[in-house]
Amino acid sequence: MKRIFKSISLIVFTLAVAVMAGACHDADPEYVHTDNLINQLFMMTSQQGAQYSFTIIEYDAQGNVVDKDITAEKVAGGNGMAYIEFPISQMDEIDLTKVYLTADVGYDVIIIPGLTGQHDITGDGIVVAAKGGNGKARKYRIYGYFN
Repeated sequence: MKRIFKSISLIVFTLAVAVMAGACHDADPEYVHTDNLINQLFMMTSQQGAQYSFTIIEYDAQGNVVDKDITAEKVAGGNGMAYIEFPISQMDEIDLTKVYLTADVGYDVIIIPGLTGQHDITGDGIVVAAKGGNGKARKYRIYGYFN
């Protein structure tokens, strides 16, 4: 009886492994999303505070600005820059060393490292990558300044 139970358990385990291994395959090409863009980026000085919008500039692989009909294919190999400018008169009100960031991205896009927590966007700011469903990443430099 013990031997039969062991044999049945081995057969069930082998079938389960075979089913799981057969179920793992790449996604069909029509379901892979190639978008790896940050559509919009917002900043808040507190988690409940006012929301400010960044200006995003997209560059193609040759370093040319792409400003119309932006797609991942048009800007492939390039990078993006997101900046926000405040008047010097607001320097006492807004602390760019402790801001919260949120982004609007397409389906399957992941921002690495994530935008949770506070960020210091002064000086050179921070660099993040937006990674699309196809595994391709696009780097963005995010910074703010007073003028």
